Amino acid sequence: MAKEKTAKSSEFSNTNEERDIFSWQAPERSLRKRDKDFWITVLSTYFLTSIILIFAKETFLVFAIGAAIFLYYALTTVEPQIIINKITNRGIYFGSIFYDWRDLANFWFGKSGEREALFFETYLRFPRQVSLIIEAKDKDRLKDLVVKKLPLVKQEPTFIDKASKWLMEKLPLEDKKN
Repeated sequence: MAKEKTAKSSEFSNTNEERDIFSWQAPERSLRKRDKDFWITVLSTYFLTSIILIFAKETFLVFAIGAAIFLYYALTTVEPQIIINKITNRGIYFGSIFYDWRDLANFWFGKSGEREALFFETYLRFPRQVSLIIEAKDKDRLKDLVVKKLPLVKQEPTFIDKASKWLMEKLPLEDKKN
């Protein structure tokens, strides 16, 4: 949903005054709406697991899993806000949050849900990673700009990524739509 984009010719020179190099409007996060069948499957699995955990006297775990399910429900039903992301001569803006180039380690492109995204790894304790939703047509322009300040890395799937992909293939919670 990136709307208006701007790019300025004078790029990273003269950091005394902050200048926008590239800016775009995009949702603050990727959103994937879930259908009724998904939630019926999740809640029935939660209910059956809760019965077993209650008999094992693990009520705290039942509440923790319930809270995690509620958080996921809230994140998949509330529409993300449209924010303005910027690349400047001093760093990047994720909405109104600024990250200096010195706080960023490297970057890569990937998918966030169904959307293209630009990911930054940070040196900060929190957040360790910043993701900006982009449009595919802006990918080359963004790559040319950011590679002047940060190294581009190829992000390999981790063990957790591979395991979750395998689990979702073996135990799907919703029907795949063709």
